[in-house]
Amino acid sequence: MIYYLLYYGVESFKFEQKDFEELLVQARERNEGLGITGKLIYCEGTFIQVLEGNEYSVKEVYQSIEKDSRLIATKIVAEGLVGERYFKDWSMDFNQISLNSINELENCNHPNVGEYISNAPAVKLLKLLNAK
Repeated sequence: MIYYLLYYGVESFKFEQKDFEELLVQARERNEGLGITGKLIYCEGTFIQVLEGNEYSVKEVYQSIEKDSRLIATKIVAEGLVGERYFKDWSMDFNQISLNSINELENCNHPNVGEYISNAPAVKLLKLLNAK
């Protein structure tokens, strides 16, 4: 069984391209060394991420994310065990999406990302992580 943790976090400053690049290099190196896979998406100041792997390692990584000064807040949405990895080929896949993309995917009109995430059940966020 594989442990997963799904959370979202809010940026503490406006990320630029170099900030994304630095974050992804750090995450991919650390995750590869710990056997963690997952996906990170960014939407208008908010990160949504799923981490998968050994429970101890995933929780250790999440604890470091909670302390990361690049985020002002994080919240676990769901965690538990699954039979297999969803993102087995990625030490950390990454996509940027817009609120318009979320609204098209959900066929609705959320006024902002924060409202969407705070009201979305975990299954919708997982669906969002799988959107291209």
